[in-house]
Amino acid sequence: MPIRAVTFDADGTLWDFFTVAGEATARIIDRLAAEYPQFDAGVEDLVATHRQVLESSPEGSSYAGMRREAIRRFVREQVGEVEGLADQLADEFFAYRDSADRLFEDVEPMLEALPDGLILGVVTSGTTSWRRTSIGRHFGFWLAADQVGIRKPDPRVFRMAAAAAGCRPSEIVHVGDEIEADIVGAARAGAKAVLIDRERIHGDVPAADAIIESLTELPTLIEDWNRQEREGVGVGPYPEPWPDDDRLDPRLLAEGDRRNVADRYRYWRREAIVADLDEKRHPFHVAVENWKHDLNIGTVVRTANAFAARAVHIVGLRRWNRRGAMVTDRYQHVHHHDTIEGFLDWARSEGLTVVGVDNLPGSEPIESIELPRDCVLLFGQEGTGLSDPARKAADRVVSITQFGSTRSINAGVAAGIAMHTWIRQHVL
Repeated sequence: MPIRAVTFDADGTLWDFFTVAGEATARIIDRLAAEYPQFDAGVEDLVATHRQVLESSPEGSSYAGMRREAIRRFVREQVGEVEGLADQLADEFFAYRDSADRLFEDVEPMLEALPDGLILGVVTSGTTSWRRTSIGRHFGFWLAADQVGIRKPDPRVFRMAAAAAGCRPSEIVHVGDEIEADIVGAARAGAKAVLIDRERIHGDVPAADAIIESLTELPTLIEDWNRQEREGVGVGPYPEPWPDDDRLDPRLLAEGDRRNVADRYRYWRREAIVADLDEKRHPFHVAVENWKHDLNIGTVVRTANAFAARAVHIVGLRRWNRRGAMVTDRYQHVHHHDTIEGFLDWARSEGLTVVGVDNLPGSEPIESIELPRDCVLLFGQEGTGLSDPARKAADRVVSITQFGSTRSINAGVAAGIAMHTWIRQHVL
């Protein structure tokens, strides 16, 4: 079914709640310090009191209520009983938080680029008064745990979102930054779950239908899913009775498999596909230097998956644009190395020949040599090519012969040519 609605988590997904909450807390401390000479506490003390309240409160307690209780307790402990003071400070905390929503920079561009006709909503455990926010006008509904009485990851709240949007859960995409609350919860309800992982702190998340580093990736992702639905990519539900095979995923058997996987892996669990690939991967690796957030790495990962490379190695920045990988990074081992020196030490410890690929003076034409069987093909940053340490440390450097006017070819294209050259020499 096409995507008809998108729901978002709020805190940590649409805005930087923790920064705003920290600033609101600091304002409380500053006021108490200015008005009460005996006051001698800091932000960390109020945070600790709030944490104690959270941990000791019954499950399902109101977040707003717990915040107020923490401020009351803190004021009582630090300056004594002052009538109305704690409630006044709590009101100021919430007013500041709601007026300074601190949108992440990718939010408004994403909202402008989403396909027309989508119903937008928010499913949150937070307490922000959404109508006061700068983007409240974009949303048709806002389901906050304190109001609806159900908190993520309970799948019922996502079914409530579907009812509010007038569609089925399977026609909703939910976007959030917490694996258990947002991703697992939405998946249990039958919605598509998208993890926003701006800092690349999470690895593979099996429950997620997609992982993005920026909300600006979301419109294209939704358009791709809708296109796949229109074109009938993949297969539909498997007719019962289902095969007795633990490699198969019951959810895919029931709902159909629209993933971009080879036919032999239809209905297979992701872990089963990876395990099967691990028995077939070739002994060459691919590495890419990433000093300026290289946009070609997604293409390299996708191609490495197609040619069953042992692994892909990202050298330098941890973050890279996963959009071009087309979800193949779920099936391809991808490792990170902070420095080129650390990567080279690893390669030598594994007995791998480091083959730099760059059109440098003195490089060998890749068409005229035989690539080592156990090797790592090392590519430089797009534009600048291999770094000086990489050039000096490579066991050999090869180039791809060109015949036109351009000085170089795209790093993603070069990686594909080099990988296929290895395949032709050692497999075909």
